[in-house]
Amino acid sequence: MRMNIDQLNDDCLCIILEYLTLPDQIAMARSSLRYEELLAEIVWRKPRYREVSISDDMLAPLNKEDYIYFFKLTSTYMEKLYIWNVHDKAFDSYLGRHLMRPELAFYLCLNLNNLRELCVTDNYMNNSMIQNVTKSCPHLHSLSVSSAYITGMFMVGLHNLQTLVARECSIEAEHLAELLAQLQLTTLDLTSNRYNLEQTILEAPAAGLLRLQRLGISDAQDCGFRIAEQLPQLKELVVSYHGVMAQDLHDMLDTTRQLVESSDTKFPKRLQSIMCNVVDVEVALEQITGLETRCPRESPKFCEILKIIYKCK
Repeated sequence: MRMNIDQLNDDCLCIILEYLTLPDQIAMARSSLRYEELLAEIVWRKPRYREVSISDDMLAPLNKEDYIYFFKLTSTYMEKLYIWNVHDKAFDSYLGRHLMRPELAFYLCLNLNNLRELCVTDNYMNNSMIQNVTKSCPHLHSLSVSSAYITGMFMVGLHNLQTLVARECSIEAEHLAELLAQLQLTTLDLTSNRYNLEQTILEAPAAGLLRLQRLGISDAQDCGFRIAEQLPQLKELVVSYHGVMAQDLHDMLDTTRQLVESSDTKFPKRLQSIMCNVVDVEVALEQITGLETRCPRESPKFCEILKIIYKCK
């Protein structure tokens, strides 16, 4: 007895569709409205499709038209989306004549109503695209971006944002002050930012810093002592420096030692570990805070990149 596949009930069809490759699933979805609804409403709502990276192997076989079709149907169910270097993936020649993938703006204008986490690592990301994100991702909890064209403008429109990672950006003081005043951030990473933002953080209203547990910042004064002292609720503080000369390190360690000795706070007791990529500096900081008995050399080495991580109680 022969049976037409269209005579099967929805449950049986979904089981069959799940065994198909993604290109075949899309071909089936294009063949009839019923298959499109079954795939979009049931199959593509499964966990593996709710967390998507544009570098995922499952997307590689798709041509541009099917790729766009898939994203338009599934974007409303996505909870996490990771976008990496779109420009490199969009073109298959240095002249850019053959588009293989949509440009960055395509993703940020999708209906991402359920998205909770968005990571965009692309030098072409800019403020206007952040504005699009505020409209398309109203429930976003975590945003990670990396672009010199991002100044922090429009980010305050992400009312549910709890985690902001903006490495190698150009976040400006006025926009950061607005973010700290209006959002309840728990994680803030501003390492390698174009501008020094330490003072802006220190001057922020206490209410805006109340939930902040993890902070990353570059070029903080005195090895991050002032930040650690004034933000006692922090569980992790990352302070990074680039191209610090040996004499500058030596002077900064001396100043930090004096501040710790004259401080009435429990700063030394809050530190569980101090890690960096220059052994002499690590030993000196541990000695300053009472965690280490080794003696560093009289003058620390020059370092291209210095990263200090404070793990607090």
